[in-house]
This record gives sequence, C-alpha cells and structure tokens, in this order.
Amino acid sequence: MARNNRSILVVGLGRFGSSVATTLDSMGQDVLAVDKDPELVNRWSAQVPTVQADMTDVLAVEQLNASDFDTAVVAIGDSVEASVITAGNLLDAGISDIWAKSVSKEHARILQRIGARHIINAETDAGKRVGHLVSGNYLDYIEIEGSHTVVKIHTPSHVVGYSIADAKVNERYGVTVVGIKAPGSEFQYGSKELVMHRNDELVIMGKQDNIDKFIRG
Repeated sequence: MARNNRSILVVGLGRFGSSVATTLDSMGQDVLAVDKDPELVNRWSAQVPTVQADMTDVLAVEQLNASDFDTAVVAIGDSVEASVITAGNLLDAGISDIWAKSVSKEHARILQRIGARHIINAETDAGKRVGHLVSGNYLDYIEIEGSHTVVKIHTPSHVVGYSIADAKVNERYGVTVVGIKAPGSEFQYGSKELVMHRNDELVIMGKQDNIDKFIRG
C-alpha cells in the first residue's frame, strides 16, 4: 500500500545527491535540496526546489525549519566531518529518519553511532534506487536493462484478498507478480491462483508508470 507523500530534505547536490533529489521530485514527493555551493544550487534549481545553506551550521538548520521534514538524506561525500556534523544537526532538529551516504566503513560506523537510521554505500547504491526507496512506496527497487523495473512492495489495499488472476494484475496494470512472500512463510512464485494478503510482500516487474498505477489502484 502506497504511503502518503512525505517531506524530504536532501543535503548535498553532487552526482549522488542530485540523482536522489531529482528522482524524488519526479515521483511527486515534497523535496527540498540544499547545498552550500552556489554553483550547484544554481545548476539544479530549474529541476528541483533548491536552497543555498551550510547545514553544518545549527543556525542554518533552524532557519530552514529542518524539523518540519519527515526524512533527510545526507548526501555529502567530500567531507566526512561535514557529513557527520550535518547528520547530527538534523537528528538534533528532530528528524529521526536519516539516510546518510558513507564513503568508508569508518564513516558508516560513526553515522550509525550518532543515530543515522539508514547508511547508504554510495559505491553500490545508485542515487535513483535510493530515491525510490526513500519515497517509502517500495521495500526494494532494482532497475534492469531496458524500461523495466523490479520492485518489492506490500500488497496494495485494492487487491488484498484477491488472487492474481481475479485481480487481473497483468491485464489491468501491465505488471507481473513474480512472487509473494507471506510473513513466516517461504517465497512462492506468482501463480495465478495465489491470493494476495495485507502484509504480504509482492515482488513485481513492469514499466515504472505501470508499477505506480498498480500501487495507487
């Protein structure tokens, strides 16, 4: 079931942060991107809401009303110190859902110790994938060759209690249920008679627009 849009603060507009921010914005999420570099802010301002600020400064965090945001992504990669201080400032501001990019095991360990909930290994987690995960609609997201995507989601409310065949998942939405994992049960491949229950995890494949349509119902 898709959750309501959340407000997300993305700090750092390098290659990774800009990819996260633009992905979230394209999904209709309420996103604000922040960087202390005016050139980067200017470069991305036409594509995503941006503001210039140094988030290692507590005063800047307060002026941005950071405490109003549900989630923050700390995408600073050029300075471990700035990354850790920023994450700490955002935690102090009351944002508990912090996603922070790490550039080393030591960096990740420090971020975990101060309370960052999700540590992103920037070498393996592409910004686009992280953007989709941060949005909260997907439990996992894998982009494959061509226009298709594989995602893991909870059963959308409009198909709870229906079999894959009765819900006409493929005919109506153009997506394929690859398999279903019910709580406490083994993964089952998506045969047409399988019934989708509320807390099941569905692995589905299809084009991005069709997947979003299936989630929304």
